[in-house]
Amino acid sequence: MSGVRRLHQFIIGAAPGDAITDQALTLRRWLREAGFDSEVFAESIHPQLAGVVRSYTEYRARQSGELVVLHHSIGSDLVDELLERDVRFILMYHNITPPEFFEPFDPGLAAQVRRGRQQVERLRDRTILGLADSPFNEADLRRAGYFRTGVLPIVLDPDRYDLEPNPQLLTRYRIGGPVLLFVGRLVPHKRQEDLVRLLYCYHRIDPRARLLLVGDPWVPAYADWLRDIVDDVGLGNRVCFLGHVSQRDLVTCYRLADVYVSMSEHEGFGKPLIESMYLGVPVVAYAAGAVPATLGGAGVLFRYKRFEALAELVDLIVRDSGLRMRLVERQRERVREFLEPRVRARWQKLMSGLF
Repeated sequence: MSGVRRLHQFIIGAAPGDAITDQALTLRRWLREAGFDSEVFAESIHPQLAGVVRSYTEYRARQSGELVVLHHSIGSDLVDELLERDVRFILMYHNITPPEFFEPFDPGLAAQVRRGRQQVERLRDRTILGLADSPFNEADLRRAGYFRTGVLPIVLDPDRYDLEPNPQLLTRYRIGGPVLLFVGRLVPHKRQEDLVRLLYCYHRIDPRARLLLVGDPWVPAYADWLRDIVDDVGLGNRVCFLGHVSQRDLVTCYRLADVYVSMSEHEGFGKPLIESMYLGVPVVAYAAGAVPATLGGAGVLFRYKRFEALAELVDLIVRDSGLRMRLVERQRERVREFLEPRVRARWQKLMSGLF
């Protein structure tokens, strides 16, 4: 790595708490500690990150064929702009959701993800290494014709999770009864409506149960439809839409949760899974996409959405302290694979192979 002294990164949108943004900032720190001139550039930047992340329009290459790191997850003008420049890529591929999920709710977004998939094809011949954050995503790159690939997982920074919970939030939601949690944008492929179906069945076992949904309403039409479902089944006071929350409030939600449940049908990695494992929340997840590989034998996977049976399973985990302890212990062993020492060692090995 000592032969290269400049390696900048590009992301589509920089936002606090965003997994790709956090990964890029972590990699920037590693690069700088290794002696590189390294910045993170983005197409859109949240005001809280002004001065931390720079606009991609400020980037100027110093030499022909300059190497840059591109984090790719959706179609964007940024990618087209970089393809017009004389640069080569280390592609950090975070998966692109199939457009079919978005078509019924947001055709414009469906077109954007199709554009992103087309850009994966265009990037191939200029990419010297395609890195994915899961084996599932690496397989995507292989199918797209990328031959030199590797896996670099999302890294979890304990300092962002070893926080004191928000006492006001604890008081608001710790009012008796089991708490189910899901963290993720309100988007069709996350299938939050199936979490509502699960809660409906679980209420026959314990009517005190509630569901916390943390995440932006990224597809408004889907979010509105989801709220209508909640009202139609009479769970309006038991499904809590928290939207985007601060890091402290996110940690508080994990502290409140008895079980983390995912019904998502397309996950490229699933950072909330490793957050749950680190914070000691038992995970029950639908075995879609990268979820089985991310859990790596920890948590509880299911392959069929039989809601009444799943409600009984969740209730067993809530009530059986011995089972909970065994699940949590296995998850804590697994999450070590995503802490900085092991992920950084893998990054250094990948980079030494390049330079």
